[in-house]
Amino acid sequence: MSTANKAFGNLVKNSSMMFLLNVAGAGVSVLTIPVMLAIAGVEAYGHLVLVQSIALTVFTICGFQYWQGMLVALPGHNIEAALLRGAVIKSARYELLAMLVVVLVACGLALSPLPQVKDFSGLNLLLLSLAAVFPVIGTHNAYFRLVNQYNVLMYAGFLTNLFKLIVLFAVSHYHPTLSSMVLAYTVPEVLRCLVLFFLIFRSRCGIEGALPETKLRQGRLMEAGKWSTLQAICDLPVAQLDRIIIGFALPGANLGVFSILKRIYSLVNLATAPFYSASIPAFAELVNAGDLRAAFSLWIKTMKMLFCVTSVAGILCYVSQFLWMPRLFPVLQDYLPEFTVVLLTAVIAGTFVTTHSFYWALGKLRETTIIAVTTNIFYLLKLWLLTVYFGLFGAVLAFLIHVIFVAAVIIVLLKKIPLRYK
Repeated sequence: MSTANKAFGNLVKNSSMMFLLNVAGAGVSVLTIPVMLAIAGVEAYGHLVLVQSIALTVFTICGFQYWQGMLVALPGHNIEAALLRGAVIKSARYELLAMLVVVLVACGLALSPLPQVKDFSGLNLLLLSLAAVFPVIGTHNAYFRLVNQYNVLMYAGFLTNLFKLIVLFAVSHYHPTLSSMVLAYTVPEVLRCLVLFFLIFRSRCGIEGALPETKLRQGRLMEAGKWSTLQAICDLPVAQLDRIIIGFALPGANLGVFSILKRIYSLVNLATAPFYSASIPAFAELVNAGDLRAAFSLWIKTMKMLFCVTSVAGILCYVSQFLWMPRLFPVLQDYLPEFTVVLLTAVIAGTFVTTHSFYWALGKLRETTIIAVTTNIFYLLKLWLLTVYFGLFGAVLAFLIHVIFVAAVIIVLLKKIPLRYK
C-alpha cells in the first residue's frame, strides 16, 4: 500500500469518528433551536447569537493557539509522554488567559446600555459567553488527535451532547426559561473539558514517528502557533464578525435567521468538516517526512470524495425541505432564495476544505495569513455593501463569493508549486 493510500485510509477513519461526534452535536442543535425560538422568539435568539459571537471574537483575539503549533510541528516525530504533557500545559495556560478576558468582557456587556443585551442578566451573559467558548477550546482536542485517539473525542462529545439533550428536554418541559436553557448549555461543556484534561494527565501516551525527538524544533511550535493565531483572527470576519455586523446593522430577527442558515450550512458539511481538523496532522506527517508527492496525491483524493459527499448532502437537504422546514424552522419559508444560496455555498466550501489545511501543512504560514487578511477585508466590504442594498440575501451572497474566491486563490498557488517540489 502506498504512503498516500495509507494516510488516506487513516484520515477517513479518524474523520468518520469526528463525523459521528458532529452528528450527535447536530442532533442537539436541530432539536434545541426550535425550542429556543419558541421560548424567546427569533429576535431574542438573534441577540443571543450576537453575545456569543462577541465572546468568541474576544477569545480568538486574546488566545494564542499554541495547540495548532503542536498539530503542525509534532506529527512524524517520536515524542515522549512527558514532553507532550508539557506542551499541553503550556497550551492550556494560553487558553485560560483568553477565557479570563472573555469573562471581563461579559461583565462589561452586563454594565453596558446596549439594547441588544437588555433582556439578559449579568449571569446569563457570563454563562452565554462560557457556553460559546468551552466547545472551541483546542488543547485537549489537539492532544487526542496527536496520539490518534479520536475515539476518546467521539465518546466524550457523544455523551456530552446526550446529557445536554436530556437536560434541555427537561428544561423545556419543567422550566422553559432562557436562563435555564443557557445553564443547560454550559454545564455539560464544562464537564467535558474537565474530564478530557483529567484523562490527559492520567495518560502515558506519546507520539510515534520516524523522526527522533532531537529533530523537533521547539521554535516551530511557537511559529506555527503564532501564524495560526493570526490566521484565526483574520478569519473572524467569516467566523464571527459577519454576525456582529448583521446584529448591529439589521433587526435581531435577521441575525436569528442568518444564524439558522449558517447552522444548516454546517449540517450539510457534517461529513466534510472533520476532514479539515483530521487532515492537518495527516498532511503535516507526510510533509515533515519529505514525501510531498504523497501529500499532493492525498489532497486530490480528498477533494474528489468530498465533492461527492457535499453534493449528495446539499441535494437531499433541498429536496426534503418540505418535510423538515415547516416543523423545525418555519421562519425559513420566507427566505428560500437565501436558503438556496447557503446550500450552494456549503457544497463548494465542503469540497475544498482540505485545500486550506494542505496549504497550511506545507508551511505556507505567512502566505496563508496574507491571503486571509486580503480576502476577509474584501469580504467585509462586500458584506457591508450587499447587506445595505439587498438585506439578508446580500449577506449570504457575499459569503458565497468569499468561499469561491478563497478556494480559487489557494488552488492557483498550489498549482504554481514546481514539480520538483512535489
